Amino acid sequence: MQAVKSGIFYYAPAVILGLGAFMATFDVTAVSLALPEIAKSLALDGAQYVWVANAYNLAFAVMLIAAGAIADRHGHRRALLLGTATFVAASMICGFALSFEILILGRVMQGIAAAFMVCGGYALVGSQYPDKESRVQAFGIIGTIAGSAMAVGPGLGGLITAHFGWHIVFLVKVPFCIAILAGTLLLVSDPNEPRREARIDIRGSIVFGMLLFTMTWLLLNGPVFPGAEIALSFWIGAILLLFALFVRIELGQPHPAVDLSLFANTIFAGLALVPLILAICYWSLVLFIPQFLTESLGLPLEKVTYLMLCFTVPMFLVPMLSVGIAKTWRQSSFFCVGLILVGIGCLGLSASAMASDPRIAILAMIVAGSGAAAIQTQVSGALIASAPIEKAGSVSAVMTVLRQGGFAIGVAMLSAILTLQDTMPALPFPPFAGLFLICAAVAGIGAAITYLLLQHRESRNQS
Repeated sequence: MQAVKSGIFYYAPAVILGLGAFMATFDVTAVSLALPEIAKSLALDGAQYVWVANAYNLAFAVMLIAAGAIADRHGHRRALLLGTATFVAASMICGFALSFEILILGRVMQGIAAAFMVCGGYALVGSQYPDKESRVQAFGIIGTIAGSAMAVGPGLGGLITAHFGWHIVFLVKVPFCIAILAGTLLLVSDPNEPRREARIDIRGSIVFGMLLFTMTWLLLNGPVFPGAEIALSFWIGAILLLFALFVRIELGQPHPAVDLSLFANTIFAGLALVPLILAICYWSLVLFIPQFLTESLGLPLEKVTYLMLCFTVPMFLVPMLSVGIAKTWRQSSFFCVGLILVGIGCLGLSASAMASDPRIAILAMIVAGSGAAAIQTQVSGALIASAPIEKAGSVSAVMTVLRQGGFAIGVAMLSAILTLQDTMPALPFPPFAGLFLICAAVAGIGAAITYLLLQHRESRNQS
């Protein structure tokens, strides 16, 4: 039986589910390099240019909780199939779009579809691989495939745009999505389907969507709304009010979109910190490291493109290499060490800024990328395993919301730090050094809290 479990065909469903996660990430990384050509082709202004990128992210983030609840009610396999089919249609709309409005429609549809693909796909791993060893191996495979979208997405998107045009960046996803549909129908089962007893928390999903949209808009655009500038105090008050309303609705719901009682479990709370810290201290830096390498270290853009592989390629290589460690180490030690490596990498980047030495930056990016890659996918399986199987879709949604929200918070926070450094030239360190130090501090504090929460429950279990 063990030989069957270690065979290539046993993990074929993991490959199919990994392709779904790949598509969701590739839609961000590849399209980012096609944006200049899209703007030129459709004659977009600055605001429209930004919306081509943000329409997908906003729709994706706002839809996550509702998608998780729907997946829990109607089945995770059905959610994956629905999301993938919608993603095919949306990609074709984007690929053949001749106007800004049609392109935005397609991007919003892609974001909604990606939410179903992620919630359904990750939740299915638990039913395909019920024992810990095979589940860890499966998430290693998924992490390798999904992480490759970050590693190859920008370069591949740029090459496709340069040689075939920006339309093909969208259309190239269609055959892969068709493969996901066929593979899911043939190889992936859902023993818990259907779940007719589950309920969809419509009020909670709507309020959460409004809360996330308001926060995202404020972080991306500041305290303004089309045609008017609104006081920052009003925005903060609206966010706090929506948050309080969301908590009240969820606590009073028999079938909430987000089961807040899950956070009373110290294991779930500790694990939930990991994707949030990674989003702030690792993923946010993807936007700032190229700027650091070009502005502070004076490296040409062509060279920076290749150097960034040191930061992203570990997402492709490390997950499978860390499977053995994840199987044998305690969760507290495994996730703590991963976050500490991210913090050490951030310290190295700060040292590189102070010494103006690109060699230190290269080593630091490899260390940070390796630490993040080792725990990025394993935390997904650990979170799902820590909750009841009927909540797997909602847990997947919460997990992705933490990543998306942490990314937005991280970008806003790091931008503010960089602006503050520019206005305070008397600081004892050069630009970007303070930014990387803050990331190192956040990673270190997150590692300590995560260890304490997980270690507390492990100690209780032993006793």
